[in-house]
Amino acid sequence: MKKIAILVLISCLVFFPAFAKGEKESAASGSGIGNSLVIYTSNTEAEIAAMLAPFQDLYPDVDIEIVNGSFGELFARLQAEKDAPVADIMLGGLSSTDGNKYEQYFMKYTSSHNDEQITPAKNGYYSVYGMSTVCFAVNTRLEKELGLDIRSYEDLLDPKLKGKIIFSDPNSSSAAWNNLCNIFSVYGVDTPESWAIIEKLMRNGMVVGSSSSKCFKDVANGEYVVGLTYDNGAVTVLGAPDYEMRYPANGTSGKDSCFAIIEGCRHPEAAKAFVEAMTSKEGTEKMYAMYGGVRFTNALVDEPASFQLGKTKDIKWVDRPVEELTEKKDALLKKWNELYASVYN
Repeated sequence: MKKIAILVLISCLVFFPAFAKGEKESAASGSGIGNSLVIYTSNTEAEIAAMLAPFQDLYPDVDIEIVNGSFGELFARLQAEKDAPVADIMLGGLSSTDGNKYEQYFMKYTSSHNDEQITPAKNGYYSVYGMSTVCFAVNTRLEKELGLDIRSYEDLLDPKLKGKIIFSDPNSSSAAWNNLCNIFSVYGVDTPESWAIIEKLMRNGMVVGSSSSKCFKDVANGEYVVGLTYDNGAVTVLGAPDYEMRYPANGTSGKDSCFAIIEGCRHPEAAKAFVEAMTSKEGTEKMYAMYGGVRFTNALVDEPASFQLGKTKDIKWVDRPVEELTEKKDALLKKWNELYASVYN
């Protein structure tokens, strides 16, 4: 049995202890993928342990080296190593919203399970494994006092909620931009209908807070009735009294989390095997068995009963036009800022 080692490359990175491997022999051993794999990842210790498990079960004799740090630190390292890559996989920190701006660093390869994902990757370099889904954080006690049942964007326009809705700044918060993207996905990108909803939210006194975490923490604390937020953040305060997460009845979408094989890497076959294992139905079930704080995106999987983010099959999904939103992001934020200035000044 091989071990998982920690590759220390950058002094300011945080390194986790080695993860234990399964003892069982695998029929896939000796399959010709090599005996090493190096992964750069910005994910948490619990996420990493779950995401390694499907590959470890199939290939217990492969040594895995993990380097963990911020995406910025790791990507700077990746750029410096472009002509002689150290890592084989970049796990986390990537999204379809990147478009093709990083394509020179990654191998043209997408999981064979791509079409099974809630939102398949489209750029030919990334594979999708998770999603940060927009949701409403609701203080049910305050909601009941107002005599409301908040389910849709139209429900947020009720005058009783004036000054009682919190958002964050889409210029600086990816969670806020995620929520704006959902409004554009439901009502159309840059359409009169979408801007009418946004303007009415502003005119209903929607508070733009200083950080994305305020959108669920301040609701849980009873400072606001509703927060426009994201589920894998909102779930962290689930269990607070009078607090619920709800997905917009109009339709829900999210920002995907991706990973990619590094161009010119030393262990390409092991890297491909890792991508296939992690995105498969069986791999996704294994990950859910170990960790429930991420919506893994293989749509063939029915999440376990303990999953707290809302069952994928119970959510009304709406297609997000990622390419159009990415292309128009600067123009849309400019329009947001101009509207915000006209309403709040």
